[in-house]
Amino acid sequence: MARTFVTRWIVATLIVSILALVDHDWVAQWIALAPSRVWHGEVWRLVTWILIVPRPVSLAITCFAIYKFGGDLGDQWGERRLRRFAIELVAAAALITCLLAIITGDTGAHYGGIAMMFSLVIAWARQFPTQRVVLYGVVPVQGPQLVGLVAGLTVLFALHYGIYAMAPELVGCAIAAGYPRGWLR
Repeated sequence: MARTFVTRWIVATLIVSILALVDHDWVAQWIALAPSRVWHGEVWRLVTWILIVPRPVSLAITCFAIYKFGGDLGDQWGERRLRRFAIELVAAAALITCLLAIITGDTGAHYGGIAMMFSLVIAWARQFPTQRVVLYGVVPVQGPQLVGLVAGLTVLFALHYGIYAMAPELVGCAIAAGYPRGWLR
């Protein structure tokens, strides 16, 4: 049942991302998370930015993550709860990023993909702590190890690219890692 939401999410991500690629970013200019534009009333950007994944490899990996991890979560939680989780996570990450933009003065635009992918992996690892994921066909990790690995990678990327550049990813991971344990049942 929840696969309907997951399928729609993947299709929307593919359509918007491909349109942004072929229209030379006209779509991206209107729906990317641009804090200065949000503060000037373009509040739809708080939730639409997640649909743009600017690179083909990232787009493929993001769609796979939505299918695998989002699909498993949707099967466990139900479509409504998965949708609520995704919207709350995306909106909170966007809002905190906009607040950080005021503090830091940074004005760069943000796109989806990695933020949602990392968040879904963490939520999945917490929901299914004994399930294994085999990285590169060699390294098996499960639950807490996977949460630590994804959180560590996110922090490493933030150290490299800057906190503002990785703000949505950092916030998304924190929300997924702090998602109330009682709601995981």
